[in-house]
Amino acid sequence: MSLAITIDRAGRIVLPAELRRRLNLGPGSRLRLDVVAQHIELTPEPQDAAELVVSAGRRTVLRATGAAFDAAAATREERDAQARRGRQG
Repeated sequence: MSLAITIDRAGRIVLPAELRRRLNLGPGSRLRLDVVAQHIELTPEPQDAAELVVSAGRRTVLRATGAAFDAAAATREERDAQARRGRQG
């Protein structure tokens, strides 16, 4: 995929919606910027399991990303976090 995009006066660029959907990027997604020779490379950074676990009312759910994900590890991390919060309070 090759696209021409424009930098605004504040130095910002907008990634087209099709590209954001293709790479599962949304608000808060982190990108790594590398300058290679005379090129700029933007690479999505992997998300931590803790960033994918969200509360929905009284339930804890995984946010959909379309990427491979270790749900068991995320569940363990969330349970450990809940246990830590319980010991602190």
